[in-house]
Amino acid sequence: MLNPLQLVQPTTVADASKALGAYGERAQIYAGGAELLLLLRHRLLHSEVLVDVKKIERLHGVTAEHGVLRIGACVTHHLIENSALVRDHAPSLAYAESQVANVRVRNQGTLGGNLAFNDPHSDPGTVLLIHNAAVRVGNERGERRIALNDFFRDMYATALEPGELLLEVEIPTLPHGMKSAYLRLHRYQRPTLGAAAAARLNDGIVDEVRLAVGCVGPKAQRLTALEAKLKGTKPSEARKVLADHGNYLRELLRPVDDLLGSADYKLYMAGVMLGDALEQVTQSNSVPH
Repeated sequence: MLNPLQLVQPTTVADASKALGAYGERAQIYAGGAELLLLLRHRLLHSEVLVDVKKIERLHGVTAEHGVLRIGACVTHHLIENSALVRDHAPSLAYAESQVANVRVRNQGTLGGNLAFNDPHSDPGTVLLIHNAAVRVGNERGERRIALNDFFRDMYATALEPGELLLEVEIPTLPHGMKSAYLRLHRYQRPTLGAAAAARLNDGIVDEVRLAVGCVGPKAQRLTALEAKLKGTKPSEARKVLADHGNYLRELLRPVDDLLGSADYKLYMAGVMLGDALEQVTQSNSVPH
């Protein structure tokens, strides 16, 4: 059973920020509550006040303009999964959202809550990294933009400051001719590993490539050094390059043993799945997920 909770329902970002400042550590932001209520129920998190941000209109939009898709923090996984705009501008994100947990969670949980919570076993963040996505956060004093790669700090830790809330996610479309894919392993509705890849070929040579891996360690990571090694190579050489950089993957991803798999298993499968994703997006007849 949950302890009694006070509910505050602001209608503006400024009022929500003021409420967070007034209640301090006693307050938690409530949007979908898919993970928050679970943690409260199991006494893994303490709160006396829920600041319900669902009445803030700014947090509910899905728009696309000038090559940038913008998704409000309170938009649910289900809506993103089924949005024609998302499928057109970021098809791999739509696919990843369709894999989140189960139907109940996708109908309740929100993208903003997912990113702000930064659960290491999560799907959307990995795909968003290959889009060079950013988040816009704000409080009663104003807003700021943070690259998603910088927003993720560590396990369950982000760059949000006290009194700030996540407002929206900015997702640039991939460059023309670049295809993307997201592959995952899962157990008990929780992803054991997620691998995202995007690539573009020029005369059979990798002209541009982006790679990201999630669920292996504390946070999702872009593999920028590995991307540089793959640029200018043939797609058939990708698996060898990946195999030769096992130590790089271990140091960057910081794999951990848990109920979903051993660190060595996750590291091995990260290389395999990155190779599979690259093969998929570099084949001439591949269709983006």
